[in-house]
Amino acid sequence: MFGESYSGGHVGYRMRGTRHEAFVITGKADKPIYLVVSERGVEFRGADSLWGQDTFATEDAIKKDEGEKNLGVVCIGPAGENLVRFAVIENDYWRSAGRTGAGAVMGSKNLKAIAFQGDKQPDIHDQGLFEEVADEAFNSIKESRTTKTFREYGTLGILDAVNEGGLFPVRYWSEGVSRHLENINATAMRERVLVSPKACWNCPVACGKLCEARQGVYKGLRVEGPEYETVFAFGGLCDVGDIESIMAINDYCDRAGLDTITAGNVVGFAIEAEKRGKLRSGLDVEYGDPEKVIRLLKMITKREGVGDVLADGAKRASRKLLLPELDITVKGLELPGYDPRGLVGMGLSYAVSSRGACHLRSTIQIPEIRGVIDRFAYDGKAQWVVDLENRYAIFDSLIICRFIRDILPWEKLPRVLKALTGMDFSEKELKELGNKIVTLTRLFNVREGITSKDDNLPRRFFEKPLPEGGSKGITVDKEKFVEAVKEYYELRGWDSKGIPRVTGREMLGIPKKRKIG
Repeated sequence: MFGESYSGGHVGYRMRGTRHEAFVITGKADKPIYLVVSERGVEFRGADSLWGQDTFATEDAIKKDEGEKNLGVVCIGPAGENLVRFAVIENDYWRSAGRTGAGAVMGSKNLKAIAFQGDKQPDIHDQGLFEEVADEAFNSIKESRTTKTFREYGTLGILDAVNEGGLFPVRYWSEGVSRHLENINATAMRERVLVSPKACWNCPVACGKLCEARQGVYKGLRVEGPEYETVFAFGGLCDVGDIESIMAINDYCDRAGLDTITAGNVVGFAIEAEKRGKLRSGLDVEYGDPEKVIRLLKMITKREGVGDVLADGAKRASRKLLLPELDITVKGLELPGYDPRGLVGMGLSYAVSSRGACHLRSTIQIPEIRGVIDRFAYDGKAQWVVDLENRYAIFDSLIICRFIRDILPWEKLPRVLKALTGMDFSEKELKELGNKIVTLTRLFNVREGITSKDDNLPRRFFEKPLPEGGSKGITVDKEKFVEAVKEYYELRGWDSKGIPRVTGREMLGIPKKRKIG
C-alpha cells in the first residue's frame, strides 16, 4: 500500500540546491552503492566499506570523501540493510524519515546513502510578495504561544497534558497514566540534561533539543531529543523510568536506523508475548529494563533469534505467534502516542489514514487535548479530520512543517503558493485540491487491496476500558465509530465501502483510452 515519510534538518535545502525537484530511484544495484546528486547529474559510488556501518559513521565517511561543502546526506543503518520493516532513512545524524519502512526500501536496492551537493537558490515567482509573506510568518511565529512552547520544551512539552488526560499509552496499551512522569517529562529533560535549541534550516522555531546527559551511567551522551513519540514508545509502552535511559535507547535507534515509534511498540509486544509463553528471547525482557530493551533492539536490527520475527513488525509477529489480541496496528502500522479511547477524533484519524496509524495526517489530537473540541464526542469529528487532512495534503506537497500549522491557516495558503509559483488558487480551490490528493492516494490503496475493513482500530480499544486517569472506564463506541467512518467517506465523495466515485484518470483530466479496431 501507500507509504510516505518526511524529515526535517538541513538536507532538504541541499536537495533543492541541486536544481532538481524530484528524484525517482528504480531497480536494484548489484552491490552496495551510494549516489552523489548535484546540478551536473548523478554519480555512482561503491559502498562496500560503508555496508554495516551505523548512520553517523556513514554520514561522516561520505562527507569526508566528497567534501562537506554544500553537502547533505541521507542514509540507512544496519536495520535498513537487513530489511527490518520499520527501518528509517536518517539525515543530519538525528533526523529521520521515520515511518512506513522507507529504510528497508533503500536496503532492498543495496542503496546505502544519497549525497546531495548543491547551494543553488530555488526560483521564486514574485520575490517581493514572497518576502512579504515570509516576514508575516516570521512575526507570527515570534508571537505564537505554540511555537514558544516548542522552542522551550520541544515536542515533549505536551506529555503532561496527555498524561493528565489518561491518554499516555503505558505498558503496551494496557494503561493510560505514567508512574514515572516526573522523570521522563520536559521538566526532567531541562533539569537533568544539558539542553540547547536546535533548528532545521533557517527556522525560527528551533523545536529540536540537543541534549547531553550530565549524570549517571550515560553521562556525556548527546542526542537530539528525545522527542515526545520516542518518550511515549519507551517511557510509556516499555515503562522505562528515566530520561537518560530513554536518550540511550534513542541514540541506539538513530544509529541503527530504526523507527522509534514502531520499535517501542514491538518491544512492548515482545514483553507481553514472553509473559504469555509465546516468545522466548533468552533475555527475559521486561518492563522498565533499558539494558534489555537495547539488547532486544540489537537482535531485531541483526534479525538474530526472535529478532527475525520481531523485525517484521507487530502485525506479522502477532500472526506468527498466534496472538491476535496483541496486534495494535492499523493497516499494519503501529500506533503513535495518543490513546484513541480518550480521543475520538484521533481514533478516527488513525483508522482512515492512508499510511496506517498516524498522528500527523490530521493532528486532530491537538484541538482535542486543548479542549477546543470535545475529545469524547463523535459528532462533527469526520468534518474536522477531512478539513485537517486536506490542509496537510497541501502542506506536504509544499513541504511545510506541521509545527507552523497555526501560522498558515487556509486563508493564507493561496498567497504563499502565488508568491512561490505564480499559481493562482482560491481558498476553495485549494481545499478541493487537498481532497483530490487524499482521494488519489485512496485510489492507489484500493488498487493494492485496501478495503473499508482496513479503516478500523485494534479490537482492544473497543473492548477494554482504560483503568485509571482522565479517561478511566472509556472505550471506543463501535457503533458510533462505524458511523463516523461512513460520514468521512461521504464527505470525501467516496461510496459506503470507501471507494472513490471517480477514477484517477477522471480526476486528473486524462481522456479515456479509445479502443482501436
